[in-house]
Amino acid sequence: MEKEYEMTDQSQGLIDAAQLPPLDSDTSAIMKSEFRTGVGLSSFYYVFIFFIPIINWFFKDFAFFQFWGGMSVTWFLTTIIGMGMAFLIAYIHTKRYEKRLAQYEQPVNENQAKGGNTA
Repeated sequence: MEKEYEMTDQSQGLIDAAQLPPLDSDTSAIMKSEFRTGVGLSSFYYVFIFFIPIINWFFKDFAFFQFWGGMSVTWFLTTIIGMGMAFLIAYIHTKRYEKRLAQYEQPVNENQAKGGNTA
C-alpha cells in the first residue's frame, strides 16, 4: 500500500495552486466566516493601536499624565489595556470558531456523538 503522506525534510516539488480542486461548500463557508471575523477583530485592534499616537500628538497633557507609580496614560493603554484587548479578541475569535465548527459538524452515525473531518 502506498503512503499518502510522508514526513521528510527533502523537497517534494512545487504545487500549482491553480490546479488544486475547489474547497467543498462547508469548508469554503467556514473560511469566509473566519476571514470576516479576523478582519473585523483585527480592525478594531488596529484602530486602538493607531489611536495612541493621535492622543500623544494632540492631547499631550492627557497622554503623558502620570498615575499609578509614574506610569503615563499612554503606557497604561498600550500595556494593560492592549494586553486585555488581545486576550478578549482571542477569546471572541475562539468562541466564534467553536460555534462555527459545531454548526458544520455532522454526526458520524446515530450511536456516536458529532464528529467528522472538521478541524
